[in-house]
Amino acid sequence: MSKYRSIAFKIFVLTSLVLVAFALLLYVTLYFILPSFYLQNKSADLDQGITRLLATFPQEDWTEAVKQLDEFSLRYNASLSVQDSSGKWVYPDHFITEASYFPPQESDMPTEKGGVHSTIIIPDPENLSVHLAETPKMISHTNLPLPGYESRGYKLSMQASLQPIDEATQMLLRLIPYMALIILVISVLASLIYTRLIARPLIGISQIAKRLAKLDFSERSCHDSSDEIGDISRSLNELSMNLQHALQELTGANAQLKDDIQRKEEDEALRREFMDMISHELKTPITAVSGQLEAMLHNVGPYRDRDKYLAQSHHILKEMEKLVYEILDISRLENHRFQPSMAAVNVSVLVQEVAEQIQYVCELNDIKLEAELAPDLMVTGDKRLLSKAVSNVMSNAVYYTRSGEQVRIALDADEGHVLLSVLNTGAYIEPSEIPKLFKPFYRIEKSRSRTTGGSGLGLYIVNTILNIHQSEYSLANTGEGVLFSVRWKNDN
Repeated sequence: MSKYRSIAFKIFVLTSLVLVAFALLLYVTLYFILPSFYLQNKSADLDQGITRLLATFPQEDWTEAVKQLDEFSLRYNASLSVQDSSGKWVYPDHFITEASYFPPQESDMPTEKGGVHSTIIIPDPENLSVHLAETPKMISHTNLPLPGYESRGYKLSMQASLQPIDEATQMLLRLIPYMALIILVISVLASLIYTRLIARPLIGISQIAKRLAKLDFSERSCHDSSDEIGDISRSLNELSMNLQHALQELTGANAQLKDDIQRKEEDEALRREFMDMISHELKTPITAVSGQLEAMLHNVGPYRDRDKYLAQSHHILKEMEKLVYEILDISRLENHRFQPSMAAVNVSVLVQEVAEQIQYVCELNDIKLEAELAPDLMVTGDKRLLSKAVSNVMSNAVYYTRSGEQVRIALDADEGHVLLSVLNTGAYIEPSEIPKLFKPFYRIEKSRSRTTGGSGLGLYIVNTILNIHQSEYSLANTGEGVLFSVRWKNDN
């Protein structure tokens, strides 16, 4: 922003102009009003003074009277004169009209009157009008009878010159250049101080507001005065905190929305992939059974041995039935309305029952099964689902264990948790393949032959069930083989 558009510059210029204009107005007012004001007050003072003088004038004591006349002259800066009835001057004792006013045509007339001596200078009558025009303004009172001296015919005259105020106004005119410089300097200094006091907080608040407009909440306004600027500062800080809080909430909500959208897109992609996998898994056995039945119906070649191929078709259909049940299990588990039947489960008994079920398969394949199970370990969960998950884990371990190797099952309590571990020795899984094993229909063996593996849904079902129970689990390679571990909260 240009400095000429800033509030500090505007306040400085406006304040300077106001101060200069006010000072000049005061100066001009003083110049034009002072003379008339002085004249009115001077005239009123003289009137009051003359009235008091006449009211308190000493009678029959001329010496005291002269003292009061002298005091009046000094006090009011006025010229007093007293004449008798014949026009002779009895006060002052030496009366001289000012030569600058009346160039004299001298005629000294000494008189003797009670020891009072007066000297009178009479002006030239021909030049009187000219010199009167050149003289300053005068306030005069003439022919005022003196109380107590009426018998002598004493008349008091008073004249007061306004020359001092005229000279003062002339001095004001001459002082204008100096006064203008002084006024300008004082106005500039006062404006700088005033601008600093008023504009500095506003500039600071403006800078905070600019940062706030850029969503920068790192600074707060520090002006905490009790006036309106302080109120603006506190309101701006409150606005900054509220806006920062709202922005954080909005950012969090936006991130959550993005996550939800991304999760929905991923779920939709998984759903499409899941449907493609189901179609593939069902199409192959259906095609095989359909072909075998059609060949048997037409007595084609070896298919005339119907008993053999009917047995194969029945086996294929049983595998399809198993696959359908697994798909139904997944569909039920992923339904948002599904609620597991949570209860206390004796996991020691559950694992023992599953181990007994796979004992026969281990003996057929020359696999040694070892089970070390701590008794009466309790967890909270759906017994049927937990049995399904444990059965899938242990069946997978047996299925992928070579003849002559071992499957070791251990169940124990560990720091408030129940730990189940299933180790099949001699096995190994590529680390990059382990996270993928929990996806539906994923198999390491890419031919997807049922003679070398299952449907690829077993570990996916395990993953879903354990997530429902909020259980910790892992699948990892060890020095002896592949270890699957599960941790449940112990209810004992």
